[in-house]
Amino acid sequence: MSGYIDVQVNGYYGVDFNSDDLTDDAIVATCRQLRSDGVDRFLPTIITDDLSVMTDRVDRLATACESIPEVAASVAGIHIEGPFISPVEGYIGAHPPQHACHATVDVAMRFIEAGRGWVRLVTLAPEIDGTAELTRRLVDESIVVAAGHSDASLTQHKRAID
Repeated sequence: MSGYIDVQVNGYYGVDFNSDDLTDDAIVATCRQLRSDGVDRFLPTIITDDLSVMTDRVDRLATACESIPEVAASVAGIHIEGPFISPVEGYIGAHPPQHACHATVDVAMRFIEAGRGWVRLVTLAPEIDGTAELTRRLVDESIVVAAGHSDASLTQHKRAID
């Protein structure tokens, strides 16, 4: 075992974790290929989309983690990247800008509840309204918060860290 951990895997080896057609077999095949390529653990990443679609995708991954021991052994947690990110061109990246939104605890808790303890990392933009309250709540839930897809100033980053 190499000990490598990849904290953002949107997809791998032809498998897209944000596909509506994601199957158990595809998840297992990805776990095996990542391990074969030297990655012991990873965080499958769900990106910005319609909130109900994101919730369903988080639930789908959590179900695979709970029901397939090989997946549970490979998945270190689920990473949610967005939707609380900058909608500004150049910062939004490949995320659909129409689904970027202000941060709310209520929306985030939908994802956390769907993840049933598997959500371990949330990426958000510190300059987005509501991220201070959300960051506090996520930290209280022992979820790591990362800044990303952001045009935040140094002051805004420092405020988020505080």
